[in-house]
Amino acid sequence: MKTLTNLALIAFLLTSTNVFATATPHEHQHDNANPQQQAQTYVCPMHPEVTGTKGDSCPKCGMDLEPKATEAKTAEGAMHNAHEHH
Repeated sequence: MKTLTNLALIAFLLTSTNVFATATPHEHQHDNANPQQQAQTYVCPMHPEVTGTKGDSCPKCGMDLEPKATEAKTAEGAMHNAHEHH
């Protein structure tokens, strides 16, 4: 009888803590939550070593910085150049 009571108590505690753990909202952000919300790196077309954020300009030439090409776009461009042109 004591074992049955202990098992019932353990089952009750496990289910009640699980309900409270999932019922409370939590507010935090993961680093990979949304890639579009992450900061976009901008570079100067003439001076790739100059980086900044949207709206910045290059201190060397004054040109507006442009979004840095991602690896996917770079790979896509390499594949485009790899096929034969007519």
